[in-house]
Formats: sequence, C-alpha cells, structure tokens
Amino acid sequence: MNGIWLGISLISLIYGLVTGRIEVLASAILDIPQKGLELAVTLVFSAVFWNGMMCILSDVGAIGFISKLLRPLLHLIMPELKDKETIDLISTNIAANMLGLGFAATPSGLKAMKRMKQLSLEEDNTASDEMVTFLVLNTAGVTLIPTSVLAIRQSFGSANPADFVILGIISTLLSCISGLYLDHVLKSHRKKKRIKESKNAS
Repeated sequence: MNGIWLGISLISLIYGLVTGRIEVLASAILDIPQKGLELAVTLVFSAVFWNGMMCILSDVGAIGFISKLLRPLLHLIMPELKDKETIDLISTNIAANMLGLGFAATPSGLKAMKRMKQLSLEEDNTASDEMVTFLVLNTAGVTLIPTSVLAIRQSFGSANPADFVILGIISTLLSCISGLYLDHVLKSHRKKKRIKESKNAS
C-alpha cells in the first residue's frame, strides 16, 4: 500500500512538471495540511457525538430493543447461534452499522468474533459458519444513515449532503442480500462436503 501511494505521488509530481502546472501543484500541496486537519476534526467530532448517542441508546434500553427485533432474523440467518451475549453484541454491531458508525461498531464486532471463537468447535484458526456469516453482515450490512459520509460531504461544501441516502440504502440492502445468499450457498456446499467426508471416513 505504501508503494501504491508513493507511485501516485510521483506520477502526480511528474505530470505537474511536464504540463507546467507547478503553481497549481504547489498550491494543492500547501492546502493538504489544512484540509486534512479540517476533515480529521469533522470526523472526530462526528465520532464523539454518535458514540455518545450509542451510549445513550444503550442506557435507555434501545440497543436491547433492537436486539430483540433482530433476534428472529439472526436465528434465521445463523440458526446454530444460541448464545445471548453473542447475539447482543452482533445486534449492537448491526445497529451501529445501520447508522453508518463503523468506528462505534468495531468494538462490539471484535467482542462478538472473540466470543464466537470461544464457542466454536472448529480446529486451529478456522472460522466457523457463524463467524463467516457475521463478517458478511458486518461488511455488507444495510446502512440507513451514513453519518460519516454525510459529515465528509458537508465538510466539503456539498449543497445537499443527504441526496444519496436513498440510493445508499438500496445499494447496501442489495449488497447485504447478495452476500447472505452467497454465504448460504457456500455454507450448504461446505455441509455437503463434510457429510461426504464423514461417510467416506466411516
């Protein structure tokens, strides 16, 4: 990754020199620290605000309510997952991702993965079916309010930072459905393979 960024920087520098746009290039380089600081401040304050909102939602029982709503869906998607603590952690992660709060979703996601690893019957470091399915939910989950993207668009002066939200909901919904369907197909294939191997072993 470092090599890629270095290559992009060198190509940009060479292009600026060849095309005689040194002043534009120098101006852009000087603007980078200020714009970087403004973006960082915007994201940090957005993260602080929404993390606080997540704590409030947790204290008033909203996360527990969301967990109850998601439990039938999680039972359908991951029927072998029975541990209440894991389900609550996954629900918290999904709720944070639905609000576009990847930074708030990470702690609960890591705890859920750790808990599922403890409960897993898989040998070595092989991920269980539930861990794979949760990874799909975490990566391609539905986002209703992409707060981080909204904050970035607003910081760059977008006339309507929320004009993409409907399309974002549709695209994340389709990606989630596609990911879960593919996970289901591969999971069925793995189960058939295991059954076949157990029959051959006996």
